[in-house]
Amino acid sequence: MSDKADTSTSKALAIIESDEPTGPAGTGEPPREPRLTRETIGVIAGAAGVLAVCLIATALVANGNADSTDDRTCLGPEMTVAVAPEAATAVGNILEDAGCGQIEVESAKADQVLAPLALDGDLPDVWIPDSSVWLDRVDPAAEPVTLRDSMASSPVVLVSGDGLTRTSYAEAFAEDDLLMGDPQRMMSALGTAVASRGKPQSEAKLEPFAERLASGEEGAGPTDSGRLAELQTVMGGVTATSEQQWSTYAPTLKASAPKEGTVVLDYPVLITADASRRNSIAASITSFARVLDSGATDTALTQAGFRTTGAGKPAPNVGAYTRVDSAAVAETASEWSARLRPTRAIAVMDVSGSMAWPTAPDSATTRLQLTQEAASEAVDLLPGGAAIGLWAFSEKTEGTLGADHKVLVPTRQLASKNQRAQLTEEIAGLTARTGGGTSLHDTALAAYQAAVASYDPLASNDVLLFTDGTNDDPDSIDVAELVRQLEAASDPRRPVRVLGIGITADADLGTLQAIADATGGAAYVADRPEDVGQVLREALGQR
Repeated sequence: MSDKADTSTSKALAIIESDEPTGPAGTGEPPREPRLTRETIGVIAGAAGVLAVCLIATALVANGNADSTDDRTCLGPEMTVAVAPEAATAVGNILEDAGCGQIEVESAKADQVLAPLALDGDLPDVWIPDSSVWLDRVDPAAEPVTLRDSMASSPVVLVSGDGLTRTSYAEAFAEDDLLMGDPQRMMSALGTAVASRGKPQSEAKLEPFAERLASGEEGAGPTDSGRLAELQTVMGGVTATSEQQWSTYAPTLKASAPKEGTVVLDYPVLITADASRRNSIAASITSFARVLDSGATDTALTQAGFRTTGAGKPAPNVGAYTRVDSAAVAETASEWSARLRPTRAIAVMDVSGSMAWPTAPDSATTRLQLTQEAASEAVDLLPGGAAIGLWAFSEKTEGTLGADHKVLVPTRQLASKNQRAQLTEEIAGLTARTGGGTSLHDTALAAYQAAVASYDPLASNDVLLFTDGTNDDPDSIDVAELVRQLEAASDPRRPVRVLGIGITADADLGTLQAIADATGGAAYVADRPEDVGQVLREALGQR
């Protein structure tokens, strides 16, 4: 084991005093900073005594046998580490070899951690995603503590299946059989999107991918290994993937770092446990940090195809590369996130007695019928990746006093089994539910709270509130209290908008606007009943 491993914990303390990066020179690699800042040490250790115990134990082991894998080399209680799938096996083996049996490694894609981060769900203690770009999806108030800026790295490379080397994205875009992953979920696919920015012909090339991804079509964004397998099967095509995935799954194919510059996967190490949990697992986190600094870890990661700051290179290796501008990467990630972000909405439909009124004195069509028609059209046209639920509300929902609303269809993706059919059936059945007054205030609050509770960080989360009147439920909260409770229920980490859609000029635009203002939404009124469909399309178009 190297001197770095022998004194890993003490070195971590020494690095507190230094701001110098420790990355390699002349390799195109970003500097890796395997240090614990004063702030981070305070979070990790929690108390000087805990850290002292770790230092003493490390010193005893180092003096006894620097290469020992005895369990004493890894102190602390049980904790979990979620790792990007391609690195999970390597990290698990590293910890096992280091005697860290109390640290469990879980393979996890980024969205599997982002969702509980947004929803205060069960989180791993430590998270190692494939890219620090994912942190842009996390609200600053909930941002994890950075333990390491980079555990390892892997540049995105161009791989071709026909035996010819593509050295630029321009060559890749010229191919008819360009394969692409999902830039919203795979940072390896983001390089292709970055390269297309500002180039109309290249952007047009990606349009079919964007449409398929937005549709929720199964298999629309194949994994790196899946795309590489296809290249080897058809002996043709080109794709962008990480160097590590290429060297693991298809090393016989030609690969090259694009000369325009490339995205680099940097595998940051992030503490996602909350403050109290961090204190209780401080010894394990400190042990884990020491293991990451060891020469054995560098060796294991390079053997798994990653680049590290230690000696040796993964084989095969495309050589030097140029890193693309980080600002362009962040901007592109944000653009594609907005572009591909599906709709997640609860459609809350007013079925009070006035919704059964005709749209005009001489009309046989009711207000509800026009609303049903617009809602059914949206269900038919929205892509499969959209998730829609349906509520009905009136003062006498289901004919019972005090029952303000009823959940008719839970919020699920339209691509889910029978979801479209269930929505269509329940929308058609709203006619039989009409009656009673408009219980607008209590229902708006309940729907908003439900949407916040079931928030999806990879979607545009909305409540579509359809009504033709004003609140006339004498037992409900007033507008001022409604706004207060909406603001209290809001969560910056889970932004949900209420989009109020008034049916005819009878709708209470003032209340709808107050609800929208409290939730960052918008209020619309279809002055002419026949405009309901257009108003709904406009509302859904607001991202």
